[in-house]
Amino acid sequence: MLMMDIDFNLLRIFEILYDERHVTRAAARLFLTQSAVSHALGRLRVALDDPLFIRIPSGLRPTERAHQLAPRLRAALAEIRSAVAAPRFDPANTRQRFVISAGPYFYTLVVPNLIALARKSAPGITLQIVNIRADVAQALDQQQIDIALGALKKVPPRLRSEVMFRDEKAWAIGAHHPLAERPFDQAALMAWPRLFVGNATAVDKSREPSARDDLVLRVILETDNEAGTPRSAQRASSSMMVYDMATALTVIAATDMVTLVPRRYAEACASSTRIKIIDLPPDHAETIELSMLWHSRVHDDPGSLWLRALIREAVELSSGPDRPALIRTRVSGGLRKKVKKAPVRNGSNKRRASSGKFGSRISRR
Repeated sequence: MLMMDIDFNLLRIFEILYDERHVTRAAARLFLTQSAVSHALGRLRVALDDPLFIRIPSGLRPTERAHQLAPRLRAALAEIRSAVAAPRFDPANTRQRFVISAGPYFYTLVVPNLIALARKSAPGITLQIVNIRADVAQALDQQQIDIALGALKKVPPRLRSEVMFRDEKAWAIGAHHPLAERPFDQAALMAWPRLFVGNATAVDKSREPSARDDLVLRVILETDNEAGTPRSAQRASSSMMVYDMATALTVIAATDMVTLVPRRYAEACASSTRIKIIDLPPDHAETIELSMLWHSRVHDDPGSLWLRALIREAVELSSGPDRPALIRTRVSGGLRKKVKKAPVRNGSNKRRASSGKFGSRISRR
């Protein structure tokens, strides 16, 4: 029998026999019977063409050949155990690189906290934040990105997602706008020029058919008949489009245009952009879900587990009590509907999130 044909379990038995120098004690450590250990020793003797252990009154005495083999086999077994052991991730000492694809909502509300947390717990990592892209699913498949953060409509079964925020749309106008000090009037609001928000993803997707199971990025602010607004009112006012929410709020603050934005995003920008936030009527309120997305392949990977936990912590910090001040009109006549806890899902929605805190509503007066 050649050395390469020896059963790995026989080598483990040799290691314990060499340590214990006694069949009974070795059998106890291995949870085997004495006869099983003796039989294994017989197989080893044949395979290595050496007695390996000589019986003496106190137990076993290793042969010279056993003394030669023991340190080398011990090192080899330790290497094998290390190779097959579950991988460990040490944030404090890792030099790993992570790439996160994020839209404006996340890189405004979450990314600053995320980078601060990463610098504290994993100073050696490289954290690269890139803009949300049209081919998110493909980028995750090809390991070009590790996590995607955005508004999603369709998640293929090979990917996992977890809702981080539930938000609502709200009107935004400049603090100087003629309507800023008047009672809310939907018809009057819609008589002013409308600014729509789109993105390159929406344009690209409209020009080419998507794969049957491809991820669809939700355009948070659609350009159709939103908020139950009469089409005649939209036709009466001119409209323009910009590619992201940050640009929209800058334009709104400097013009007489009106736009729809996610409320929490507008609140976060209120300290640097003089805007007024106006709720939609309760019967037209619309919830927006913003999620974290990753590939099923890395679902149990220690590095991915750590990164996802760090993102959750950054989200929780953004939901804390220190919120920017804002000017706001509240629509009377109705309470907001409560929302259920956010699911952690793959294509079949099998898992549930452990906390619904991230989906909480902001209520400031």
